[in-house]
Amino acid sequence: MCRLVVDRVSDLVDYWVVFNEPHVFVMLTYCAGAWPGGDPNAIEVATSALPTGVYNQALHWMAIAHAEAYDYIHSKGESKRKPVVGVAHHVSFTRPYGLFDVAAVTLANSLTLFPYIDSICDKLDFIGINYYGQEVISGPGLKLVDNDEYSESGRGVYPDGLFRILIRFNERYKSLNIPFVVTENGVSDETDLIRKPYILEHLLAIYAAILMGVPVLGYLFWTTSDNWEWADGYGPKFGLVAVDRANNLARKPRPSYYLFSKIVTTGKITRHDRLAAWRELQQAAFQKKTRPFFRAVDKHGRMYAGGLDRPIQRSFILRDWRFGHYEMEGLQDPFSRFITSIISTILWKKKISYIEDEDISYSLSC
Repeated sequence: MCRLVVDRVSDLVDYWVVFNEPHVFVMLTYCAGAWPGGDPNAIEVATSALPTGVYNQALHWMAIAHAEAYDYIHSKGESKRKPVVGVAHHVSFTRPYGLFDVAAVTLANSLTLFPYIDSICDKLDFIGINYYGQEVISGPGLKLVDNDEYSESGRGVYPDGLFRILIRFNERYKSLNIPFVVTENGVSDETDLIRKPYILEHLLAIYAAILMGVPVLGYLFWTTSDNWEWADGYGPKFGLVAVDRANNLARKPRPSYYLFSKIVTTGKITRHDRLAAWRELQQAAFQKKTRPFFRAVDKHGRMYAGGLDRPIQRSFILRDWRFGHYEMEGLQDPFSRFITSIISTILWKKKISYIEDEDISYSLSC
């Protein structure tokens, strides 16, 4: 199939992505059986994360396929300039909710963050990063943190995470001397109130990474118009352009469409646009307005992976998540909060004691 595509359209293509989010495909297909083609048995599921499990086996063969595709594209590419071949790698900023979730985050990062890129790093002309937000691990699932803002599909909004991911990946792969492309970045938000500051703040995060020396070649917003998601159907609205499926698929540009067009045309983010977008969102939060949310939440505050056919309503959150403004919280489970409060009390007492001792010795010296 790869050779057929390359032979037919190589003269029309400048940039190639061999696989989109390979480890996500492997997890949801061969480990969870949630995507088409996957039907793992109980043993395969239980042993999927082992070195000889289906997860690593599938990624191994995908790496081999990538290498063969890379070589073939470069040997047969007929575009006016040399073909540029890469991968679109999904990365979330993952953090633990509680003390007992730290090991799970460490395991998740060890499986998903670098291994696939490491296996194909000599067959890459760019590294694509798909970034949507942060994920808070709690037990066997993802925690819905009450005071965090989320997209309609349950992705935590965290622009600083994109900056941190770009810095970290650049540190690891700097010796390859290849650029990065943000191949996906977007938010599902039918109201369009979150999307406008989301675009601005993530672009500012990328700009900050560039200033720090990260070679970012390009940025692709997800997405142009409302689309169909494998897990969520037509529920969450990702588009700069709304699609009316009850009216012959009529398209209507949302306000974020014009904002993004302005940025692309001028190459600038103005202070006025940034403040206006943020004030509009904060006004909605102050007025306790709600918007659709397509994730079911259990009694422990964990989100289910599958989407809802009919959304629940969730309020906009009064929290400053703009780039450079988000204040990261520590571990939030009851046990960790209890330990933190004890430590804080001890440190505070020591601080007071130190100040008093210092004052006394200062008085004596006088």
